[in-house]
Amino acid sequence: MFLLKRGLLEHILFCIIDSGCKSRDVLQSYFDLLGELMKFNNDAFKRFNKYVNTEEKFQVFLTQINSSLVDSNMLVRCIVLSLDRFESQTEDVKVVEVLSECCLLSYMARVENRLSFLFRLVNIINVQTLTQENVSCLNTSLVILMLARRRGKLPFYLNALREKEYAEKYPGCLLNNFHNLLHFWQHHYLNKDKDSTCLENSSCIPFSFWKETVSVLLGEDRTSPCAIISYIDEPYMELDRDPLGN
Repeated sequence: MFLLKRGLLEHILFCIIDSGCKSRDVLQSYFDLLGELMKFNNDAFKRFNKYVNTEEKFQVFLTQINSSLVDSNMLVRCIVLSLDRFESQTEDVKVVEVLSECCLLSYMARVENRLSFLFRLVNIINVQTLTQENVSCLNTSLVILMLARRRGKLPFYLNALREKEYAEKYPGCLLNNFHNLLHFWQHHYLNKDKDSTCLENSSCIPFSFWKETVSVLLGEDRTSPCAIISYIDEPYMELDRDPLGN
């Protein structure tokens, strides 16, 4: 709150929107800091809306986010998590006010926009190209799906990914890739207490729910509406390969 009152949020937004900054490293620092300032803080979203007070500014902000999701995905995660928290606090008048007025929350509340982020987050990484820098994209995609699962919407999201594959003319490609990424996730996070604690603390989602959701997504029952395998048609199955080369 102290940093908000000192105008840090507005300074960051100026640097992202108005300064013409194109440096990926600098922008990533701004995005990460902005996400930490705004996460679960309705006053920060109110200040965001006051600064980003025209459609032109908002579109510049979105363009900066979309220019490199590897750099901005932590901010996307914070917005998604905050939206979910606020939607469960509708007895708070201030929260209801910011939900109804903030252009950023309204944008993320539209399921087609969350699906667009999910599709691109999964599409820009694979097991071979994963690094310490871009693995956060996998965790952000998982946050979107965990929150969908909480609301009973996981099958809808998985089916939307399947439909997107067919629309893009490469059925199975995205979901096979995601399946392989989740195997990597299990291999990495189930053996590293420090990393798993970090995920839990940063998201306020118990790590047990992370593990459970990944397990459900990797389920082998093709009749399960929450298993990735149920959404990949037989001719496009590539799941019998070991993505880790073991």
